[in-house]
Amino acid sequence: MHNIRIKVPHSFWRGVIRTSILILIIFMYAGHSYAEVGDTLRHRSRRELLRDTIISKNKTDLLDLAKIIIGLKKDPFHKEKLSEAGPFYNTYALLEYTQVTGWTASATFDLSYRPRKNKGGNKSFIFNNVQYTQYNQVIFVSLSTFYTNNNKWQFPGEFRYFNFPTTTYGLGSSSLASAADGIDYSHFRFYRSFLRQLVPNTFLGMGYNLDYRWKIIDNDQLRGISNDWVKYGYSKTSTSSGPSFSFIYDTRDNPNQCMEGTYVNFQFVSHLKPLGSNSNWNSLLLEMRKFIPLTKVWYTELAFWGYVWLTLNGKPPYLDLPSTGWDAYNNTGREYVAGRYRGLNMLYFETEFRFDILRNGLLGGVVFGNLETFTEVNGNFFGPIQPGAGAGLRIKFNKNTRSNACLDYGFGSHHSNGFADNINEVF
Repeated sequence: MHNIRIKVPHSFWRGVIRTSILILIIFMYAGHSYAEVGDTLRHRSRRELLRDTIISKNKTDLLDLAKIIIGLKKDPFHKEKLSEAGPFYNTYALLEYTQVTGWTASATFDLSYRPRKNKGGNKSFIFNNVQYTQYNQVIFVSLSTFYTNNNKWQFPGEFRYFNFPTTTYGLGSSSLASAADGIDYSHFRFYRSFLRQLVPNTFLGMGYNLDYRWKIIDNDQLRGISNDWVKYGYSKTSTSSGPSFSFIYDTRDNPNQCMEGTYVNFQFVSHLKPLGSNSNWNSLLLEMRKFIPLTKVWYTELAFWGYVWLTLNGKPPYLDLPSTGWDAYNNTGREYVAGRYRGLNMLYFETEFRFDILRNGLLGGVVFGNLETFTEVNGNFFGPIQPGAGAGLRIKFNKNTRSNACLDYGFGSHHSNGFADNINEVF
């Protein structure tokens, strides 16, 4: 029996390698539009987008890397001109990881367009994401903002559904990891606001917030164990419903990776029994972000984030209390598992030093530190301050929108530590 040898030309293997790299770049790069959904009510104007395009000429992103490796001459993703109204859409899948979800399979569809009545304004967008996690959690998120009349009006909102087995640790920032209690619940959220631009970069408006949870299971309660949740007031369902009032001031040059500017957000929410709430209670959110560039030639900057989440009066449902990692975009305390600390009131401060590792901006880094504290079980006094710190890498997704893929490793008190990934900066 003779051995048959087939000689495969080197060009074949080069083609396989190049194709594999292209597929990887497309898979990762397709997520760039999530950056434009971000946590901003002020999207970049056409002038700002053009300026970013000019600035980015000397920068490099993943697509540029693909062009070099594979020999692309045209940008396969460059479909949009500044004068076009859309619609534009993307569909893509990702494999993600967080401490609270573990490994997660994620699929996303997003759509953006500029209505005829808003020719000089920003694009409206709809972003939909569904996830299934290592811990059998089901997550669906739909975010949207609609603009009209040259941005004089905007209507941001969100719809979420969670089926979410997870863990809680009790109340206060002195709670111990050994108090971990397995819980499970389903969660429906609907928020919608109507905001009017008063002067450039300044918005004022009101809206409606609804959080409804059902099939709430507390494993300790089932076993007859008295924990902080049982003492606070456990129930199998909870509803928080009421009007919201918002003030936004936003001068950031880019919400994806801000290099200068200020962001201020004040939101007051009144949850009312006549609107379906379990009880009457009021909350106040005060948030401020400041970005200070340090050098012009080589990118370095300092970023500061203050986040104050207060219960002004009344008694919120336990799962609606301020908690680590349960801010609007699940980014506070990234070195802790979401829900690690919880209380009637929360104080949080974080600072980052951001920098380019490569001069062309393809690879960057960040060093961060944060502090958080929560009121204790009785709700009258803040407990010990819990620190956190860490470092991370940044890979430039899209130089024109300043979109980064982020991978951080953080560590906190009581042996808390772990990785966190993100699309764009944490704040």
